[in-house]
Amino acid sequence: MEVTTLAIEKLKEVMEEQGETNGSLRVVAIPAETGGLQYMLTMENETQSDDTVMAMDGVQFLMDSDSAPFLEEATIDYVENLGGQVGFVINNPMFSSAGGGCGGGCACGSGGGGCGGGDENSGGGCGCGGGGCGGH
Repeated sequence: MEVTTLAIEKLKEVMEEQGETNGSLRVVAIPAETGGLQYMLTMENETQSDDTVMAMDGVQFLMDSDSAPFLEEATIDYVENLGGQVGFVINNPMFSSAGGGCGGGCACGSGGGGCGGGDENSGGGCGCGGGGCGGH
């Protein structure tokens, strides 16, 4: 999994705003019925025994054993023009978007959650659970 420099900067800002500077960002990938993937980003303070832990520029990312294989080629980015919203987007060339839903990517942030972003090779939609990753 890769994370862009801008996404890491914005994650640090969000973590500071939420008082979660010692927390970790859990990235969950769930196969969707349509054949793509759904993503969830949540802040957590504890790791699980089956977690893959990745640290990048002072931000710790957690992936459970079910999600890790789906996230190998994924890139987390931050976009500032996502249909009028700003937020985090996950692009994954391993999984093309299938019919239905709202296309690719994952968005959550100060503009609220929801779907959007990505390109023709992105995974399915997204939800932000457990407090999400933005101030909404």
